[in-house]
Amino acid sequence: MELTPYSPTDYSVTTTDANGQRLPPIRSRTDEAPEYRIHNTRYTLPPSNLARDVSDQQIGDIDSWPANASGGSGAFRSLVLTNQGRLVPVGTNLKGKLDTTHKPRFLAALEEYLYSELKTLGVEDSVANDSRLQVFREIFSTVIDDFKTYKPLLSAIKNEYEMMLTHLYNKINELEPLRQQLVLLSDQCDKKLMQYRKEERADMSLLKEEKKRLQQTIRHITNQNQNLEANIKRLQQEVSHQYELYRKELDSRKLLINDANDLRAQQEQRNEIKEGLDDQGMKKEDTIMMKISLKQARKDLDKALAKITYMEANYNDVVPRRDFVELEVKSNEFVEQIKALQEMIDNQTRELEQMRTQNENLKEDIQNIQREKEELSSKNEGGHGGMTPRPAWHLAGEVIDGGVERWQSITANKTSQEKLVSLLNEFTGGGNEDNQSQNGPVPDQLSPRGEGEQVPFHLRSSKSVKNRRLTRRDVAVLIQEIWTERRISNNQDGRTKPLSEFVYEYFRNRYGNHNTAIEMGYSLDYACKRFKHNDNCQLFYQILCGEADEDIYHNTKNLIEQLGERVIKESETHPNGSVTMEQFDAMLKSFLPDKAANDIAELVTAAEKEQPNEEQIALAKLFSVDDEDNYGDFIRILKRQLNEDKQSYIHDVQEKIENSNSVNAKDVEQAIRAVNPHIRNTELVHIVQWIFEAKDGSQIPSMNTHDVLQRLQNGVFYRQHTLSS
Repeated sequence: MELTPYSPTDYSVTTTDANGQRLPPIRSRTDEAPEYRIHNTRYTLPPSNLARDVSDQQIGDIDSWPANASGGSGAFRSLVLTNQGRLVPVGTNLKGKLDTTHKPRFLAALEEYLYSELKTLGVEDSVANDSRLQVFREIFSTVIDDFKTYKPLLSAIKNEYEMMLTHLYNKINELEPLRQQLVLLSDQCDKKLMQYRKEERADMSLLKEEKKRLQQTIRHITNQNQNLEANIKRLQQEVSHQYELYRKELDSRKLLINDANDLRAQQEQRNEIKEGLDDQGMKKEDTIMMKISLKQARKDLDKALAKITYMEANYNDVVPRRDFVELEVKSNEFVEQIKALQEMIDNQTRELEQMRTQNENLKEDIQNIQREKEELSSKNEGGHGGMTPRPAWHLAGEVIDGGVERWQSITANKTSQEKLVSLLNEFTGGGNEDNQSQNGPVPDQLSPRGEGEQVPFHLRSSKSVKNRRLTRRDVAVLIQEIWTERRISNNQDGRTKPLSEFVYEYFRNRYGNHNTAIEMGYSLDYACKRFKHNDNCQLFYQILCGEADEDIYHNTKNLIEQLGERVIKESETHPNGSVTMEQFDAMLKSFLPDKAANDIAELVTAAEKEQPNEEQIALAKLFSVDDEDNYGDFIRILKRQLNEDKQSYIHDVQEKIENSNSVNAKDVEQAIRAVNPHIRNTELVHIVQWIFEAKDGSQIPSMNTHDVLQRLQNGVFYRQHTLSS
């Protein structure tokens, strides 16, 4: 049998204008060796006649296949690969044994060639591969060339497969730009999601701020309603008291009228007796006149009794018209006040309901936004978790009480969510987590301290007191109002009573009853201990308990106000009340001559930082204070410098007395004079009295060194606390 030399290029795909891609017609036989290309690499097949024996080189002459090896008439066979790399059939009727039936040499040569090519190209595994396909394509082309009878049909079949493969390759090439567009669209969607998340954070922050504002408004309105209810109860009690006074006055008037009538009747009786006597004092007897008088008296008596009965029946509860008019005027005034208060309460109630409705709507919106946020987060959690920018938590330390050091201490080893909760607690007054962890949740009732003399005046109660749960801002504003009233009282009447008694009278006058004053006193005392990290709360609590001298607050406040008045008065000569850095530096040096140059420079730098966008310093803004008695950076630096001066002063005194276990007033006076020989006598006397003053007002003869230094810490003890003359 003769094999026709074959070249794979005869069956390579060609392109035509009319029919697209098709196989070219089969060429005539040549003696050239067959070859094929894979990825621009040329491979040469051995001549087809090498795969056959000499006796099998005739065209169309194929060895007959055994009958039992036929796929149509024999038992079912399958091919297996032997250790020598040959494909051999295995039949089911052989029970798994190899079928050793002789196969045609042409088939064996093709299988041998197929195996060697697959092994050479390294594509023996049955996996889709261009090289593996090309080898099978060449084998199939050889079979087509050998079977001349079926060659047109087999060529047509091969051509259809080739056209379909080419079509699929073109489809893949067409879809490649779409895949790139899909990748680009995915990136754009990711960017949009990030943008939506940023907008969502801004909306969330606005909604949270609005929620805080509404909650503060609700608390404010609730406090107003409580105050109005207390006023209404007080007015009702006053009306009831006035009514009792009027009833008593009515009864007194009736008694006076009866006494007057009795006296008048007795007087008339005496006159009648005198008229019935003669000159010798004897009674005249005129029976007719007596009968007439008796009849007339009886008639008068009947009329009087009838009139009295009528008056008692109709005018028993009647008051004088003058009193009635006065009571009516006052009653109308009270009624108008009650109506006005009731209208105010109704309006505030409606506003409260509206705010509650708005709050509920906001809560629903927040929940919806939160759900959307969770959905978006869950979608992007895997691929975009690392792209979220981390918050700059260190900036929070610049706005909370205690500064950066306290913020770092309360947020150490905490997650971002826990840090956010801590920051919200600081803003809403629920901060100071270290206090809450020690003392547990905020109680609704506070234990009484008793009514003894050792108990502060504003805490004297023997019953449990309701805790009004004051927030940090409520406490700060309340302390500022108390200090304002205290300073007004001191300027008018002098300091005649301790701060504890003044606080009780302030609450008593403000809320109108003793119980509310005690509740506010206990609530303020508890809140001050709870927010002791705030400098203003801590100082007020120490003064309120008698642990610190009240003049600490007044002297510092007076120093700041006097410095502000002088600086602002000096700035009036400049345009818009603003000065340059050099001019402000000169002002501070003239008004604070005891300050060191570096302290003055620090104050000027603080003023510049407080107004970073201004070319000149607006001096009035440096001394502005809010309703919580908080100042800007300039005043905070000034207070810190005063405290540092105080600590230095105490340290110098400590060096003078630290070798003594117990010191008396004379020892302290000598130590202070040694440290500050220019101290005024009045100031020295005040310091010594404060150190050795007991809580009952008596003087302690001697104290240990530690207690003396602690009293100096809590007293007015400064070197640089006065301005230049």
